[in-house]
Amino acid sequence: MTKSKTKPSLWKIMQLFMAVVVRSIPTRFSTIFNFIGCLAMCYLLVTAIGYASSNNGDHIIETNDISQVDFRQEQMSNSKPESPESPPKTILFWTPYYNRTDFTFGFGRDPFVKFGCKVSNCITTNDRTLLNESDAVIFHALQVSSRDLPAHRQPQQRFIFFLYETIPNTSIPCVGKCLPSSQYKPHYFNWTMTHRRDSDVYVAEPYGAVAPKYWTLPTQLPDELSPDTLPANPAVLLNRNYPHLANRTKMVAWFASHCPTHSQREDYVKELSNHIQVDIYGKCGTMECLPRNSHRCESLLDNYKFYLAAENSLCPDYVSEKFYRALTNDIVPIVYGGADYTEYAPPHSFINIANFKSPKHLADYLTLLANNDHLYMEYFQWKKHYAVVRSPKKGWCDLCAKLNEPSQQKKTKTYQDVAEWWVRKLPCYPGSSFLMSHT
Repeated sequence: MTKSKTKPSLWKIMQLFMAVVVRSIPTRFSTIFNFIGCLAMCYLLVTAIGYASSNNGDHIIETNDISQVDFRQEQMSNSKPESPESPPKTILFWTPYYNRTDFTFGFGRDPFVKFGCKVSNCITTNDRTLLNESDAVIFHALQVSSRDLPAHRQPQQRFIFFLYETIPNTSIPCVGKCLPSSQYKPHYFNWTMTHRRDSDVYVAEPYGAVAPKYWTLPTQLPDELSPDTLPANPAVLLNRNYPHLANRTKMVAWFASHCPTHSQREDYVKELSNHIQVDIYGKCGTMECLPRNSHRCESLLDNYKFYLAAENSLCPDYVSEKFYRALTNDIVPIVYGGADYTEYAPPHSFINIANFKSPKHLADYLTLLANNDHLYMEYFQWKKHYAVVRSPKKGWCDLCAKLNEPSQQKKTKTYQDVAEWWVRKLPCYPGSSFLMSHT
């Protein structure tokens, strides 16, 4: 494109104007406002000249043409491509998840859109006639039968081992040593989708998660206050009263209906109850609340200061809904499990049984907190910046994203022995071994 002839004349006008302005500037400004005013005059005049030249249809400056092209290219890059969207990835539920044929997630593409997945180009189904078209086939490990497996598989299909529960709880008398070899063939599964964080797809939907409230984090400490907001009153700080704790007159609550367990949690609780009040609801105790796991039962926790989130097995990364139930209901959880709880919740949001030499030492600490409201309330400071997600769908979103990732199409992965990964490589810890060193 030929450069416009107006460009030299415009440049000369700008040079002459700047020369006049420079001569008019005094050696020293009387005030800073004079200097700012001079700069403003320069800016306004240059803008006016540029505007006039850009509106002259016969004399469009080349630089304006380039900016217009760049703007159109940016608009095109932000708009949807003209080519049709790639076919959605089909996820086939081969088995149900207990009595739910939709794995509690849902069918079709709508769930991926509903739960805000960044990649939603997936559909779920339990229609086995779509086996050949499926990109992933999910098997609930506890309901797999060797007499009911797909007759064939496509080269790019991913067969997924899906499991939330721990083996000691669900495969007695296997108790952490094996998976039924008749059901799980060598190199049968490509991916794993479990509550373990080293799974190909980590999912914690039936249990929960803790997510940060990024918008509540202050940019500095202390945070600034608006002019009409007073700082904390020293009289209140030095004489704190927590009226909402008045109803919390009871010490420890525990909901449990599965006894005995591989973790032997019932034995630990029995010893703990010799030193502090522990109310046990369910088949493991003498108290009952019906219907179980209902909102009515959770409301009972308003009367207690602590809740026992004791798992039935001490397995890697196993943190069940018990823990998140306590966090949600503003009660301090006492955890007993095989996971690193510092990876699951903010600091000072729970009490870990493993940190105490014996049930008596734990009881002494709980008594200290119960008698000191300020120390007790420190276990809720995390709520300023975090929130509990009771049914996170992130794992399903991650699965869809992984199926759509181009690099995954070229990768071939199988588990030679899924039981080796699930139970033998990192076995669950026997509760008897823990009790031997902590009682």
